[in-house]
Amino acid sequence: MRILLYNDKTGVRGGTETYVNSIKREMEGRGFVVERLTIDVREYSAFGQSRFSQVHKFRDGLFFKRNVGAAIEEKLREFQPDLIHINNNAYFTTTILKVANRHKIPTVQTIHDYRLIPKDGEGALARFIKKIRLNIVKKNTTHFIAPSYKFEKILRERGVENATYIHHYIEVGKWKTSEEHTRQKRILYIGRFEVVKGIFVLLNAWKKIAQDLPDYELIFIGEGGESENLRAAITKDNLQQQTKILPFQPQETIKRYLYESELIVVPSAYREMFGLIGLEAFACKIPVIASDVAGIPEWCIHEKTGLLVEMENANDLAQAIQRILNNEVLAKQLTQEGQTFLRKAHDKQEALDILEKLYKHLITRNSLTR
Repeated sequence: MRILLYNDKTGVRGGTETYVNSIKREMEGRGFVVERLTIDVREYSAFGQSRFSQVHKFRDGLFFKRNVGAAIEEKLREFQPDLIHINNNAYFTTTILKVANRHKIPTVQTIHDYRLIPKDGEGALARFIKKIRLNIVKKNTTHFIAPSYKFEKILRERGVENATYIHHYIEVGKWKTSEEHTRQKRILYIGRFEVVKGIFVLLNAWKKIAQDLPDYELIFIGEGGESENLRAAITKDNLQQQTKILPFQPQETIKRYLYESELIVVPSAYREMFGLIGLEAFACKIPVIASDVAGIPEWCIHEKTGLLVEMENANDLAQAIQRILNNEVLAKQLTQEGQTFLRKAHDKQEALDILEKLYKHLITRNSLTR
C-alpha cells in the first residue's frame, strides 16, 4: 500500500513537521511505501511577499491554484499512491482535495490547528471565508484525524462525522538520556517567535519578576517573524543580562536544555491544537506552565501534570513561575505525574496501530467501490 504524505512548507519548523517525519518512518517500518510531497508556500504563492498577505492566503486556500495542481499531478503520476495523508494545508486546501478526488484517491487529513474554525471576535468576512473553506474540506475529505478530544467534538458539532481521535505521541527513547545533568537556574521557551505563541506575554511576566530572581535567566529558542521585535523588547525592558535568544536548535541540543533547566513555559495566546513540547518536557522531567486554552489542558492537567494560567495574563504567569521555582516538592510532583501521563495516555504504538487500521480500511473500501 502506497501512502503520499502531503504538507505545506512555510519556512518555520514545528510540531507538524515532527509528526509528518515520524509517520513516514514508522509506517515504512510497518510495510507501507511512503513518500512525501511538500509544497513550499514561498515558491508557489505571493503570500509572503505581498502587502495583502491575508488576501493571498484566503484566495490560495479557497480556489484551485494551477501551478500547485500541476506539481501535485506530477507527483501522483510518478508515485501512484493508494491514499493521500494531508497535513497543514491551510494555503492550498481546495487544490490538493480537487486533484485527489479527480483521481479517486481517498484522503486522510490530520487537523493540526484551528484555522478552519472561526474564533471569538473575528470579523464577519473572515468568519464567512472560514465557513466556505470548512464546507469545501468537509465535502472533499474522506476522513479526518483530530489530535485532541476537544477538536474532535468541535468537528462533530459542525457536522463532521467522519473523524477519529488519534493521540499525538513522541519518540520517547530519543528524549531519554544516560548522561548526568545538573539543573541550572534557567527558564525556557521553545517554539515559533510569533505574537500568537505568547512570547511577549512571557516577556512581560518575566519583567515583573526578574529582579526577584537575579540568578535566573530566561532563554527563548526558536525562529519566526517576531525575532527582531522580541530582541527590541528585551532591550527596551533592560532585560539583556537575564534573557537570551537562540536560533532553532537540533533535537540533541534541545534535549540538553530541557534536562539542564528548571522550568519550561508554553504561553500560547491562541487556540493551540495540542503542543508536542509538553510531551517532550514530560519525557525530560522538567515542570511545565502552559496557557489554559484549546487542547493544552488535555495534557497540562492543572496541579497534576503542570500549572495552567489564563491566556495572555502576565500577572498569572509571573505568579505561577515563582510558585514552581520556589517549591521543589511541587516541581517534583508535576514531573512525576507528567511521566506517568505520557506513558499511559500517549503511547506511540497504540496511536500507530489506529492509524494503520484507518489507512487499510480506507484503501480497501476505495478499491471495492472503484
